[in-house]
Amino acid sequence: MSAALQLCGCPLDASEDKTAVASFEVFIGDAQVRLRRALVARYGVQLGVEACAEATAWAWANRDRLLTMANPVGYLYRVGQTAVRHETRFQHAPLFPAEVPDAELPVGDPGLHEALSRLTPDQRAAVMLVHAHGYRYAEAADLLDIPISTLKNHLHRGSRRLRKIVERQR
Repeated sequence: MSAALQLCGCPLDASEDKTAVASFEVFIGDAQVRLRRALVARYGVQLGVEACAEATAWAWANRDRLLTMANPVGYLYRVGQTAVRHETRFQHAPLFPAEVPDAELPVGDPGLHEALSRLTPDQRAAVMLVHAHGYRYAEAADLLDIPISTLKNHLHRGSRRLRKIVERQR
């Protein structure tokens, strides 16, 4: 991954400890998958991937500070949110493709993508992480940097609303 980090404009210093770089690469490799899922669930594919890239670049530039945090992935989620805040100001519904080639969204009911886009961003992120990607409540709450009770509220309300939307479509 160090070559990929150099390509994105994150050069390695010659004096940098190779074991520290290796441990950071292991951390970011795992965190990036979780982060991309959460940001895509919240903002749609295009903005979610862009937010994940911005958060990953920030993580590399601030890796020493990041690894001392209690919830580094949750912090990176907030960095990603901040990175795309300007683009989301006037966007009312996230853009999801009709067919999802990389399985970021569950496949099944063709109206599911449209129904998901009608949920609030918090509800959509909670439903996607818990039901589509199989995260436990604690994992999803930690990733979204919210209390478990808040996640459960978003999940309950989002599931109820999604159920009503899908039933109306039939």
